[in-house]
Amino acid sequence: MVKSPSELNQNPLEDETNITGGFNQRTWEVNGNVIQGSSVTVYLSASAYTIPTEKETKPTQLGENPYRGLDVFREEDSMYFFGREKQIERLWEKFRDLNEDESAYRFLPIYGTSGSGKSSLTRSGLIPELDKKPLFGYQKAQIAVLFPTTHPLESLATVLARIVTNDPSPVEKTAEFERVLKNPSDRGEYEGLRRIANQIPNIHESLLVVVVDQFEEVFTLCKDDEERKAFIANLLCAAKDADRHTSVIVTMRSDFLRETQQYPGLDGLFSSNGFLVPSMQREELEMAIAKPAEIAGHSLEPAIIQLLIEQTQGREGALPLLQFALQRIWEGLEDGIDPAETLEKIGGVGGALAGEVQRLYESLSPEDQILARRIFLALVNLDESDKTTRRRAPVSELISNKQEEPAIKSIIRRFSARGVRFLSTSQDPQQGKTLEVTHEALIHNWDKLQGWLSERREQLHQKQKIERYAEEWRSQIAEENCQPTTILKHLLWYRHKSPDYLLQGRILREAQEFRKKAAQEVALSELATEFIEASQTRKRHKIFLSMGFLIVPALLILIPVHFGMINRGREVLFTETDCKPSPDARFLIKYMIRTGYGRELRGANLCNQALGNINFSDVNLSQANFSGSSLTGANFRDSELKDTNFKKAFLLGANFQRAYLSHANFQEADLTNTDFSEATLEYANLQGADLRNANLVGANFFETNLINTVLLNANLENALSLEVEQIRQAKLCRTTLPSYIDSQSVDPNKDCST
Repeated sequence: MVKSPSELNQNPLEDETNITGGFNQRTWEVNGNVIQGSSVTVYLSASAYTIPTEKETKPTQLGENPYRGLDVFREEDSMYFFGREKQIERLWEKFRDLNEDESAYRFLPIYGTSGSGKSSLTRSGLIPELDKKPLFGYQKAQIAVLFPTTHPLESLATVLARIVTNDPSPVEKTAEFERVLKNPSDRGEYEGLRRIANQIPNIHESLLVVVVDQFEEVFTLCKDDEERKAFIANLLCAAKDADRHTSVIVTMRSDFLRETQQYPGLDGLFSSNGFLVPSMQREELEMAIAKPAEIAGHSLEPAIIQLLIEQTQGREGALPLLQFALQRIWEGLEDGIDPAETLEKIGGVGGALAGEVQRLYESLSPEDQILARRIFLALVNLDESDKTTRRRAPVSELISNKQEEPAIKSIIRRFSARGVRFLSTSQDPQQGKTLEVTHEALIHNWDKLQGWLSERREQLHQKQKIERYAEEWRSQIAEENCQPTTILKHLLWYRHKSPDYLLQGRILREAQEFRKKAAQEVALSELATEFIEASQTRKRHKIFLSMGFLIVPALLILIPVHFGMINRGREVLFTETDCKPSPDARFLIKYMIRTGYGRELRGANLCNQALGNINFSDVNLSQANFSGSSLTGANFRDSELKDTNFKKAFLLGANFQRAYLSHANFQEADLTNTDFSEATLEYANLQGADLRNANLVGANFFETNLINTVLLNANLENALSLEVEQIRQAKLCRTTLPSYIDSQSVDPNKDCST
């Protein structure tokens, strides 16, 4: 007879005896990044710690949901972890033997297919077993759990610093340890981990166990070959050290075994020491399904257990799908819904995940769906062979401008809410809040996401490359505290930073082109945009700087004048003036553009100004206000004009060729004879605008507002994403329409009589 939770709590000794395979959860104390058992202390790296979501306050007779859905089973969840008792025992014995054999590497690779339960077996199986049965010769174990991330040495340094200092954010000690890990010894060996471990207090009686979860991130996320080499070498050196103070456990997807062959010694350890996680057999699945419900006080019927086994057994990577279905079944029980009814409603074990995430996605507004696509695409890593894995990204990378930040964060909350948990948030000392798909099963089983990946594969490769360059740039600035404090330092800063960290030449041109043409789903972050603009500024300053150092006396006179002009420009162009034109605006704008400060015109207040024939080409004018201004003949070619306001502006003969005009407002503007060829006008407002004789060849009209837009003699040949309903709302006469809109659907001369 299964005891209720209250009965179980009456006798803790009886608890441990009767709950086979699960370790009594009450022995674990969870305090932020530290989990304390009786014989084991687990230290988590910042990225391994998931930020908890708010609990729902729904009254229920049932206890805590014993199923983890897409979440990994962690140490404190071990009381609900069943079905792996044989593997846990074999793993413990293998780990014990490696530590007792003086000639062996104390390096235990645990590998298997995606969704085979590697992380859960390690975190909720082997680690609690080490707590119950410490290794011979050690009273305790200190376990450092980390993910490699993009900078594995930093991740390792962080968790080691946490052990040594008992500080949740040991910034200085982390930097010190990272330097030790990064630099080889005089013998050319990476001994940093060994040396740090040997200095940990009480290391002679408390074994250090380094657990590297998702070891494949060393190959998928870390792009620095030297850092990858140093990280692996540190692990191997410490695992072989004669002092025997450190052991290493790694979990990895088996489809990355080929990558280990590039590192001498590593692939051999996967062969000699490795543990391949087997698929669960019928009786093991039965325990994994039935036992947690029994402990939580509500047993499942045999019929539903057998049905779940049939839908899971023999299916590769199905364990997270099973847990997700069980999580939904338990939630249904809380509402009085029969498990069989819930299982049928969600489409069974196979359809549960994809169906649920699709329903949540479809509940979003069209605008939020675009942002959701950006979020999920950013969380998938594509290697050179287009192998897909999940990717941890800073939340800041998902935000391309401040206006969309609330919507982005709202979407993240919806997809990471308790009871959903498609996304998991973490906190990183350097990158701040980070985000990842909770389990790769979502990536592989959601057809919609697979379709987006196919459509945007090349753009994703390019976006992730630019974002990576931008992160390295920011990290270097933070590391060197490179903040300009004087005029000369300001100029020297660009010169100092550019050779190694700012983009140049062809790569810079490609990044600029990508920024202008990329769809919203793969839009660059604010950091990446700032990074490209800094690269552009450096390019423009290069000649000025190289000449300046030859004529220092002249610079001493010119530099104060130059920055005086820039400050005057900022004062005039960003001051609220009730749209009163300034006689200095035209000159200041032209000066700022010519001296490389065009990027500072973003968000400028330029309403009612006389700015005809100014060359704004390749300038970022996003969120600027040109309402009511005279811009006849102005050149905006290749410019970024997102959210820019041109309401009632005069733009006769202006050039917007290849400009990025997402969400721009041209309401009632005079756009006669303008050139919008290949421009991006998605979500732009052209209501009531006059575009007679305009060149719109190849322009992108996704969700563009064309209500009462005058398109007399306008050429829309090869225009993209133009819907019949959109064009019907415009005023047409001798209008050239794209070939996919035939004259029977829309008459290109329907308004000639008016």
